[in-house]
Amino acid sequence: MRLLVCGDLHLKPAASDYDIDAVSAPEDVDAALVVGDLTHRAGDDDAELARRFIERLATDIPVVYVPGNHDPAPMPEGVVAPVPGATAEHLSARTLGDLTVVGWGCERRSLAPPLPQTEFDALDPRTSPREDRRYAADRIADDLLDACHRVVGGSASIRDAAASLGIADGEATAFRRGVETIEARYERLSDRLCGRADALLATHVPPFGTSFDRHHAVGTRETDRELLHTGSIALALAIRDHDVFAAFSGHSHAFGYDPGGGRDGRPHLLNLGFRGMGVVSLDPARGEFAFSRL
Repeated sequence: MRLLVCGDLHLKPAASDYDIDAVSAPEDVDAALVVGDLTHRAGDDDAELARRFIERLATDIPVVYVPGNHDPAPMPEGVVAPVPGATAEHLSARTLGDLTVVGWGCERRSLAPPLPQTEFDALDPRTSPREDRRYAADRIADDLLDACHRVVGGSASIRDAAASLGIADGEATAFRRGVETIEARYERLSDRLCGRADALLATHVPPFGTSFDRHHAVGTRETDRELLHTGSIALALAIRDHDVFAAFSGHSHAFGYDPGGGRDGRPHLLNLGFRGMGVVSLDPARGEFAFSRL
């Protein structure tokens, strides 16, 4: 199967740097995935612009539209409602040929993480010397994922996880609240992935700990955050525990491809970056995954 994947286009009704009437699917593409932030706002004029874009693709192929934080649910449902062949997927699934796409998008514009690392001394890589911060950020991300995985798997309590990470007593309540939120999101995702083989995940926020979920620091005030991982811990854990062949995401505006440690490089994790568009050829039965950016 060949998929057109696009995300973070951030189309604006008043902009003139694109031509909606020229939008079309490349030849030999079987379906399209839009992984959120198709428009920059969720106003009525943005929804109309999004509908025109989806209509242009859906004349030839089925389209799956996942809500982003700039076009959160329920906006995409209204966009695709009059368009045959297009669906909006958020914690729901759609079959495309022999493959099943599970969508997970956003319900609000604000995406504050449940465990903001800068609020926990033991999780904040900025306490390390500047030359060591990238390594520290990666190590902390791995440790945090492993600790949360033990909790959702039932082999450790939240208190155990806090102790293993060195969370201070005064931060324990905030840590518990954050892990409980992660558990709830993990369960919602697992409900959709359980029992599925070779699932494709179409998400907006990338999995936590990837090469492309770094904080996109802007301005002097944000420079110390530039190495932080800001993806979804719940998503990363769900991918770890279920049969996911590939996951497509956006949000971070950073291009990246991370192959997994499983057979044939699965799970394949891809983010095409800001205004990213690409064609992905995949065949889970043969372990085939290849992509080209447009």
